[in-house]
Order: sequence, then structure tokens, then C-alpha cells
Amino acid sequence: PDLKHLKVLVSSASVAQLDQQMSLDAGGDDFLAKPVDTQDLFNALARHLQLTWNYEETINIAHASEVIAPPPADLQILLELVQEGRLKKLMEVVEHIGKQDDRYHAFTQQVLQLAKKFQSEKIEQLIQAYLATNT
Repeated sequence: PDLKHLKVLVSSASVAQLDQQMSLDAGGDDFLAKPVDTQDLFNALARHLQLTWNYEETINIAHASEVIAPPPADLQILLELVQEGRLKKLMEVVEHIGKQDDRYHAFTQQVLQLAKKFQSEKIEQLIQAYLATNT
């Protein structure tokens, strides 16, 4: 089969200029250093596939008076879980927090909705924003 039209993104833990050049000389179209940054990957895909990404609005907690976040200790636990990539456990803890106090319903629904879409970075941003406003 004719594979010349396929784009090849090379990823390596070695970021030496020589290694990058060797990867490109071997047929790679672009080089991404490990660990791969998602934004760098999306940019490379857009560049090579002529894509235009449409992004949702960033999370805004301007309506914080409507959303009551759990105590900072609970937020810290949630932050650690999302940073570890443990979304299933995060969802369990969030559901438990929501059952403990109805005041946290809007917050828990927001986090659960993001978790179901695997939006770890947005969850982390949200939690950090609440931690910043509560400390």
C-alpha cells in the first residue's frame, strides 16, 4: 500500500537535537518530546492535518456565590486524585461529598460532568481555582 501520504509524529524521551534530527531524517514529520504535552500534540496534529480546533470556554467560577465548594481538605484530596489520573476514584469521592451535604450539589455535578468527559485538566483547574479562593 502507498503510505507516503501518512503523517508520522515521532515521540522520544531523548530531546537531544541530534536525536530529533535523526527522527525527522528517518521519515518523521514532527517530533514530540516525552512526556507528550497534550497541547503540543494537538498543535502538531493541527499543523500536519490542516485542522482547526474549536475549544469550549474555559471554566469560570465567577458565579461562585451559586456554587459552594467542599472544604479545602476535601478539595485537596480531589486534586491529588485528578493529578494521579484516578478519575473513577475521584467520581466516587465526589459522589460521596455530594451525598454528605446538598450545598455541594452544583460543585459535584460540575466535576462529575467533566470527569465523564475525561477532562482531567479542566477538573484540576477548577479545583485549584476553588482552593485559591478559599485560602
